[in-house]
Amino acid sequence: MRRMPRFLKIPSALFLSAILITTLVYQFPVASVIDVGSGRDAPFVHGFSFRESLPDGANARWSNGRAEIRFVGIGAQDGTLALRFAAPRPQNPAQVKIFTNGVEQPVAPSNDFQEFIFPISRATIGVGGDLIVALNSDTFTQPPDSRQLGLLVESARFEANGAPVIPSPRALFYFSALVVLFFAMARVWGGNARVALLVGIVALFIGGTSLYRARVETAYFLAPLFWVTLLLCASAYVFSVALKRLTNILPAPVLSARTLRLLFLAMALAFSVRMFLATGTGYVVDVQDYVVWSYKTVTYGIGSAYVALDGLWSADNPPAMVYVFDVMGRLYREIFAPDFLYPAVAGDPSLRALSTNVAVLADPTHRTLLRIPFLLADVITGALIFVAARKTVSERAAWSVACAFWLNPAVLWNGAYWGQTDALHSLLVLSAFLLLNVNRVGTGFLVYGIAALVKPQAVIFAPLLLVFAYKRPLSFPLGKGGNWRAVVRAILFGALGAALMLVPMILFGGAASMLNFFQNVAGFHPVLSANAHNVWWLVTGGNVGVSSNQAVFAGAPLSFRALSVFLFGALYLAVLWQTRRAAADDFFAWGAFLAFAFFMLVTEIHENHGYAALPLLAIAMTRDRNLRVGFVALSATMLFNYALQDPPLLAQFPALDSNALRWVNAFVNVLVLLAWSIYLFAPANVISNRVRNLGPTEIDFSLRSK
Repeated sequence: MRRMPRFLKIPSALFLSAILITTLVYQFPVASVIDVGSGRDAPFVHGFSFRESLPDGANARWSNGRAEIRFVGIGAQDGTLALRFAAPRPQNPAQVKIFTNGVEQPVAPSNDFQEFIFPISRATIGVGGDLIVALNSDTFTQPPDSRQLGLLVESARFEANGAPVIPSPRALFYFSALVVLFFAMARVWGGNARVALLVGIVALFIGGTSLYRARVETAYFLAPLFWVTLLLCASAYVFSVALKRLTNILPAPVLSARTLRLLFLAMALAFSVRMFLATGTGYVVDVQDYVVWSYKTVTYGIGSAYVALDGLWSADNPPAMVYVFDVMGRLYREIFAPDFLYPAVAGDPSLRALSTNVAVLADPTHRTLLRIPFLLADVITGALIFVAARKTVSERAAWSVACAFWLNPAVLWNGAYWGQTDALHSLLVLSAFLLLNVNRVGTGFLVYGIAALVKPQAVIFAPLLLVFAYKRPLSFPLGKGGNWRAVVRAILFGALGAALMLVPMILFGGAASMLNFFQNVAGFHPVLSANAHNVWWLVTGGNVGVSSNQAVFAGAPLSFRALSVFLFGALYLAVLWQTRRAAADDFFAWGAFLAFAFFMLVTEIHENHGYAALPLLAIAMTRDRNLRVGFVALSATMLFNYALQDPPLLAQFPALDSNALRWVNAFVNVLVLLAWSIYLFAPANVISNRVRNLGPTEIDFSLRSK
């Protein structure tokens, strides 16, 4: 008989231990309670209306005539089901039928709340281990309420009679698989077998305790937790391969196993900090949009995104962003809330008297789930900054730069606290610059084409990236004109990336409404500044509500919008002229400068539209140490811009609600733009201490500039 390979012994032992612990835990009788209307019931109820408060302070839900309460993973055993509900009717007695896994139970409902007790046998539950309680009834309406009202249900409780119990196959498999998966993760990323074994033992303890204390909740969430963890593991592996590949072609020092482990640990910590800040309502004006669009596309389909229907307003973000909200909404419905009620009536009943804002009334789980892709994008951006920095600075310096981005207060405010979406667009733009930097023109523009359909602001980088492509040699000889062929290749791949984002919307019937959206992107907020502390805030003293279509002065041939485009266009041409001889690494600085110039000079700009400058500038300052000053200054003015436009903060500290403070911040921003312009456009013999194209160990932030 062949002996088991050594590397399988511990995982096999953990798997069998998890099965044994699950079986033992199931023998202890516990009460499984689904408190209908509490907010914690959403994954386990289907066919119910929103939560309501009863006169005695308890919560309940109305069924819609055909509803279910699902006790997931309780195991095959004998017990009793206690169901508390009322069946009030204005005239005739209610017609009610209760089924437990298809077995009809006798019931005589009344207008008042009653608790009905039904015996449940092991045979009724079956080896699947789930108990589905179906509540079928006639319905009535109670104007002005238009809902079809069935039963008013307050709670459901399953009391176990005790051993013997056949554990739920769902709990047995997923708990055991999760324990082994956690062990494998700890073994790979920790590099120590004893630490990995300890992680496995801790997972056994936590899982066993959870199955005892909250059997239904634990058995239900084990499956999504396993698949999400497995997906993250696979993604982490792919990302680690991509990072190693990037270090090879930059070129930069090879990532050691220790450095890679530390990098993923830092990413996990950075994500944890963001999740801690992401539980609030965020910037409610925007968050309510994201919640509504997510609900609408899941309920009515992707094609409804740019159509106002059933009181749900149309999206004002490009298709790629709509897809993100749709995917996260579908995950929310599949895992957390099968009913996925309209957000304005889904939240805590006590909040409805305080607010009508969708962001406040939405389920906090849904609201937070919508932010996760953008929080992950921020974390990945920091990792790319670390690897790109290693081309020119020491590992210690690269850690400093990555942490300066991960823990940047402006970055945390934008994504985690406010729930804004700029992180994904900025990650894609940064990736496009990095790919062109390593001579991957086609892939870079494919990513850029996607970025342009995530946020319209990405369009400003197109001319600069085309110049970048023109200066990049292709990987195969083409003779003269090879650079122009690189431009053609860039345009084709950029168009392909954009097309990939447009096709789903077209296939699902949203082509006409999407075209109307693109026609109205410019001028969506026709004011001089939409809370951005820029040139227009400075010259008007805060009177930025003036229409951007208004003439600069009476009889002037130019509107404010046209003037802003002219100013930005003139500066852009100067940048393109300067980049004709720029090194590949210089394009990070030029990209950051253009992102900031766009924020400063163009009308109708929001306070978060300069966000893409930060990751580009983070890499640029590892090529040119003097740009550290700009990174700190830009981070500070961006943070103050956010703070001075944050409604909850201003309500708490009224002294901050000052146009004078905003004007000062705009003035500092103008000084930063002027100083940055002088620095970048000055002749090399005037500013001679720039640091470019140095080896990975030739510069550290602790050293003086060369």
